[in-house]
Amino acid sequence: MQLAIFGAGSTGCYLGGLLQLCGHEVSLICRERIRDSIVDAAGMTLTDYTGQHEKVMPTALITQLADEKFDAAFVTLKCHQLEDALPDLQHLAKSGTELFFMQNGLDSLAPIRQHLPREKVKQGITPFNILSQANAHFHRGTEGTLLFHPTPVTEQLAKQLGDIGFPCEVHVDMQPVIYGKLLLNLNNAFNAIADQPIKTQLENRQLRKIYAAAQREWLAVAKMEGVELAQFTAVKPSWMPIILCLPNWIFLRLAKAMLDIDPHARSSMWEDIKAGRKTEIAFLNEAVANRAEELGIAAPVNRKISAMIHIREQGGSVSLDTLYP
Repeated sequence: MQLAIFGAGSTGCYLGGLLQLCGHEVSLICRERIRDSIVDAAGMTLTDYTGQHEKVMPTALITQLADEKFDAAFVTLKCHQLEDALPDLQHLAKSGTELFFMQNGLDSLAPIRQHLPREKVKQGITPFNILSQANAHFHRGTEGTLLFHPTPVTEQLAKQLGDIGFPCEVHVDMQPVIYGKLLLNLNNAFNAIADQPIKTQLENRQLRKIYAAAQREWLAVAKMEGVELAQFTAVKPSWMPIILCLPNWIFLRLAKAMLDIDPHARSSMWEDIKAGRKTEIAFLNEAVANRAEELGIAAPVNRKISAMIHIREQGGSVSLDTLYP
């Protein structure tokens, strides 16, 4: 198949590499900086915390769309970048390209959905953490199952990705999936504030209790909306805050799978803050706080985390002390 990654950054490049390994022709639609780094390195290096080490060269590196046509394009832009990309997305949809939006945030498609053909708009989730390193090296630091809306394209990809060792599933109803992924992604901002590897952060009970409090707020919102979250961990979503709050001597034994991650892995929002880029906070913790307010319930932890990220976006400093119960 002719596939594309639209807005290929860290996650997009890694996903594109996986699709290339499945035998497809993959074009990366990316910034000149990404294109040049891949050309200079003579390809992309894909590694992970389990020992993967492969090098692939995309079929094409595109910095400006022209008359290209694809069977499917996987849109890996940040949530807040979608509106600016709408003309290109409309062009792709008009050419017959199926669009898979891989954003994790809440209501990320709301600003653009009405401007695209409904039958061409699908969703997906990239569950793992990818760290961009020098020389077009993209490192996966956590596990996870790729999830897509079911179409002939994704049903074929699910089998092929599974064959090369990357689990992939298709789901008709993506709302529980997105809600379940958001429960875990509430840590993206908190990890950026904690400014330490995710594994180190999870080994600290005080920090886990803050993460658990943010999760409880989102679970309360989902319960009021009547949405049952998809399960991404070994325990049910409603149990996650309970597990996180356990004393270390119990947690470190029960949560071995959760802690089986690269010891250097950090969240993508941590990367954005370090690089001086705008973050997706408006679609994560801030969206949870806003949705809770609309429902008449409180979400003070997610509201505080959101405010602290905005301070960090402006180059200011924050203190974890303000989050401790």
